[in-house]
Amino acid sequence: MKNNITLLIIFLILGLLIFFNIQVVVDFAGKYIYPLDDAYIHLSMAKNFAEFQTWGITQYEFSSTTSSPLFTFLLAILIKVFGNWEYIPLVANSVAGIGLILIFHRYLKRFSQTTYIIVLSSVVLLMPLHLMIMTGMEHVFHTLAMVLVLLGFQKYLEDKTPRNFSNLALFSIIAVGFRYESLFFIFSICVYLFFLKKDYVISIALGLFAIVPVVVYGWISLDHGSFFLPNSLILKGNTNDGIVGFFTRVAGNAYRGISVLVLILILLIQIFRNVKTQKLKNSQILQFSKNVIPFVVFFGFVIHLLFANFGWLIRYESYLAVIVLLAITPFIDEVFQKNVANKVLKIVTVFLLLITFYMRFGTTFDKQKIASKNIFDQQIQLADFLHQYYRNSRVVANDIGAITYFNHIHLLDTYGLGSIEVAKLRKNDHAKFTDNKALQKYVYDAAKNQMFDVALVFDEWVKMPDYFSKVGTLTIQNNYMAGGTTVSFYSVQKENTLRLRNQLIEFSKKTPKDVIIKIVD
Repeated sequence: MKNNITLLIIFLILGLLIFFNIQVVVDFAGKYIYPLDDAYIHLSMAKNFAEFQTWGITQYEFSSTTSSPLFTFLLAILIKVFGNWEYIPLVANSVAGIGLILIFHRYLKRFSQTTYIIVLSSVVLLMPLHLMIMTGMEHVFHTLAMVLVLLGFQKYLEDKTPRNFSNLALFSIIAVGFRYESLFFIFSICVYLFFLKKDYVISIALGLFAIVPVVVYGWISLDHGSFFLPNSLILKGNTNDGIVGFFTRVAGNAYRGISVLVLILILLIQIFRNVKTQKLKNSQILQFSKNVIPFVVFFGFVIHLLFANFGWLIRYESYLAVIVLLAITPFIDEVFQKNVANKVLKIVTVFLLLITFYMRFGTTFDKQKIASKNIFDQQIQLADFLHQYYRNSRVVANDIGAITYFNHIHLLDTYGLGSIEVAKLRKNDHAKFTDNKALQKYVYDAAKNQMFDVALVFDEWVKMPDYFSKVGTLTIQNNYMAGGTTVSFYSVQKENTLRLRNQLIEFSKKTPKDVIIKIVD
């Protein structure tokens, strides 16, 4: 009964957080705006697949733009069933969030009331769940799938029936479909099963099942002339040239993911304490039963630290915070038992959880508002501009979500997420903006030969051809999330320069007051 009351309070807190943050955005935008342009990338691809059967950022050609194929496919199904509505990701994430809470609710029933309250409230506040729901991205679904993978693995270890293995394999396929980072943890599970449990066939079978989404999506991409991996992984992954560049990226990950590192300290204390306890019992063979999930989570985290990303509205590591909480739940329950004499562990655990709360909730509470404001002032204004004047035109751009979702443009993406030829030219730039002459030549030729109309770009990302006529700029204030502070407007066709200039002057009268549009003389 007490747990049910706590559950209702948790749902109420989550609902209030979502309502408050939506209202804050509605106050300045008139409607809710996602805090990331990436949400509109998912929507654009889902819309095009549902309505035009084209897997791409535009309806005209294939592009491996999404880094979460299963989430985009899910949105496409929902759009096909319910129609094209920009808040489908928000609703879907809310449902997944409720599912995540209920899974933890069921899991935590075996522990004490204190553990139930600490862990369930931490899942909501340390993720933080409301923020991940409101991004419109795949992270809530991915987190839910990863929790099911770990619980499924635990269930399989307890009872090695075909049904439990089938569930584990299914959850693994789903988790990888949502985010490829899931493979880091499934690989750790396979290593444990292969080397420690000697379950060779099961280990190999699980690994083969887990890579099915990667292989299927990779084969489809290759068949359409793209990379085996999604463009974003090629362009943004930790592939810096040289050992120095690699470890520089890892250090940056550690800095941006320091809030999860704090939770990892609790995990390491748990592992050390379990090992010490087992040694005191004079076990001839060290049993890993209490440390299996903690070890899997720890080694999966290390691989993520080395090869994946952290940051960007703390979303990349949000699933890590939750699965670490899942792994340390037995430790928290043990530490907070009334008969435990070691008060130091209680104090340290509470202190580390509070630090994580401050870093993941306290310092980011107002960031979603700022990020949504940035997207509204920049990407939504650009989408509105194109919708008014160039909704079916050929556009050069390098931030591509909202402008493609709200329009039917032909796109040349100078970053490469939506244009495979650009991605091939940029793959060796290692996520940096270099003086890429081959890319500049490609933009020069493609824009000219295909008769593009306008370019809306960050100048610092790539130099535009000399025959482009710069007409003006759009600058936002207090930039936190946008790829750049200032977007430049170019007329690709010289004879259309005056028309674009007049359009920009007219449009400037309708933009938010803190968006600065300047006309180039």
